[in-house]
Amino acid sequence: MDTKVNINTIAKTAKVSTTTVSNFINGTEVFPLSRDTRGRVKAAMRQLNYRPHIGGILMRRNQSRRGRVGFVMGEDCSSPVLYTSGIPLVQRFLRELEVALDERLDMALEIIRVTDEDSREQWNTRLLDLDCVINFGQLHSLLCDTLSRRNLPMIEVYSTGDFRRHGDFTGVEEEFDFLYWRNDRQIEMLFDHFYELGRRRFLFVSSCNVKALRPDYYGYDAEMKLEGFKRALAAHPDCTGVILSPRNAGDFNMFREFSLTRELLIRERDVLARSDAVICHNDIVAQGAAATAFELGFHPGREILFSGEGDFHEFQHWHPAILTSSVDYAQLTDRVCELIRKRETDRTEAPCRIEIPTILIQHE
Repeated sequence: MDTKVNINTIAKTAKVSTTTVSNFINGTEVFPLSRDTRGRVKAAMRQLNYRPHIGGILMRRNQSRRGRVGFVMGEDCSSPVLYTSGIPLVQRFLRELEVALDERLDMALEIIRVTDEDSREQWNTRLLDLDCVINFGQLHSLLCDTLSRRNLPMIEVYSTGDFRRHGDFTGVEEEFDFLYWRNDRQIEMLFDHFYELGRRRFLFVSSCNVKALRPDYYGYDAEMKLEGFKRALAAHPDCTGVILSPRNAGDFNMFREFSLTRELLIRERDVLARSDAVICHNDIVAQGAAATAFELGFHPGREILFSGEGDFHEFQHWHPAILTSSVDYAQLTDRVCELIRKRETDRTEAPCRIEIPTILIQHE
């Protein structure tokens, strides 16, 4: 970036006042700016690759600055940082991402937390020193608008081809790259794998976070996995299938699903006994199911095959080893790094939408 570019330059290029540019960037206009004015200011910022963050100040002072990428947990961006990083699915992604950013781009990773997601002041403050934002899951309208006004690139990452929007998106442009994988296809891959091994009596143990149990707030990924199992079963008419869901415990603790699964399968032991392949919502549910099978006298991996999803580090050395499916993290982090590098200099090309493949993993 040309260090001489500032809001005066942007104002001259866009043919507006510096106050207008400042108000646009910070979202402090008293009356809404017209669509034409917003468009001209944004176009000027992108044309000149201007981003109003502390990095420019440090560059003018000849101080070194390491690039920074912010991670936003879209489903709950107000939770404490260590809570967010403790969620197995998020932790798995962050571990791979932090190493990739450090080794390939010499950039640091930071989890972004706001106490009030409807406060523009907080978003402005938290995004001030960033070069890029990665949002996982639900998109917040004020986050998207703030990023657009500051000409900061965002990469949306999610486990389905669709995502939820939160807030009023009226007049807010969704300008971000989208990397996703298909959890429904992961379940279909596991089904086909077990089918090729001669299994015909299937049991699917879902998360408690499906629409039937939590119509007010359910996980899109949980519902997609459920649909994937139904679709796989319909494609194999010589197979039987049963779907079981743990009770709704009223919390979001993923590890709680271990005990909820045990409670469910002890009660439904006859269903478990009639199955020769059990496909589970994730690795936590799978270990709960395998542990229950042990207690009931079965040998996981022999009479009954089990699978999970996520390839969580916490379970990679547990016994028995469970077949798991996972997004290809190597490809995912490759695409993230490529897009960050691309958007450092190019903010005019249309956003990308890229599906990341999934793989099956059997730990020994």
